[in-house]
Amino acid sequence: MYQTEVLSENYFKIFAGVYNDFRLKCAQDYKFEIDPLNYQEFLEYFNKKLLNCILLVEDNIPTGFLAYSCASKEAIELFLIHILGNERVDEKRDALVERFLQETQNERKEALVSYPMLGVQAEYKNRLALFNFKFIDLAVMVFDITNKHLIKEVEKVNLYSLPIGYKIVPYNEIYEKELATLILKSFKESSDINFDVRFGTIEGCKDIAEKITKSIYGRFLADCSKILMHENKPAGFCFANITGETIGNIPLIGILKEHQGMGLSKLLLKSTVGDVAKLNQSGYLNLKELNASVDLNNMHAVKMYENCGFTRSYSYPQAYLEKSNSSLDL
Repeated sequence: MYQTEVLSENYFKIFAGVYNDFRLKCAQDYKFEIDPLNYQEFLEYFNKKLLNCILLVEDNIPTGFLAYSCASKEAIELFLIHILGNERVDEKRDALVERFLQETQNERKEALVSYPMLGVQAEYKNRLALFNFKFIDLAVMVFDITNKHLIKEVEKVNLYSLPIGYKIVPYNEIYEKELATLILKSFKESSDINFDVRFGTIEGCKDIAEKITKSIYGRFLADCSKILMHENKPAGFCFANITGETIGNIPLIGILKEHQGMGLSKLLLKSTVGDVAKLNQSGYLNLKELNASVDLNNMHAVKMYENCGFTRSYSYPQAYLEKSNSSLDL
């Protein structure tokens, strides 16, 4: 059995080594696009109860940790499990997950657990399944925005070929009130709702829209983001932002069911990518790639991205534990 402890002030000094080991490996081993909090910032967030942390302790020295947040009433966000070294890694992860489930027992009666298993964490998928977690396999699709041939193909998009009654326009705040309803209707049958319950309520979709358009999830590119209009009413959307110094992202794309099947999502995506590419070529941006996450079971979406010049870079399991399955005998 491994000893686990909730992070406390007694460990603040000696925990720094483990945390900084994670920071050194965050890009290569964990596929992080944005630099994580430095150690002092991490402690500040911890002291403000914006995040929680459980330590793996061996001979009174922290050798691993699990970080999570209960800030949302609807979902417990498990951010990361990091272990020092390569010995008995899965057993050590088991110990941290068991303690995590104990610590969150009350919260999990009302909230699901969401855990993106990025990078080396994907190796733990089969073991995590023993704790009743379920999984959706996501692929990260990447568009090489420095590839002139790809850019030329995207720039060939002809918005005049839209069916009568449709047009694609840049995002504007005048669409803000309608955006939450648009997201709700577009994603009500998607797999995303399994690990992000916000997609299931109008209030949750308002939160998603606000965090994207107010640059909480990265620098929002309003001029490149697009709204599909049908008879002057919003019917679809494609957003773009910047999540790292050289990485752009398509955080959300959707279209109402009654407007699907006409290739409109592809036109939305190409229009957005083309405008991002133009800003990049002008020197206003300095991006090397534009990426997006997509459910591998949604082959229609995968093919759409591929047809627009995106290629599959890597995949990872998005784990979730339903609140109805939270009563585990530990």
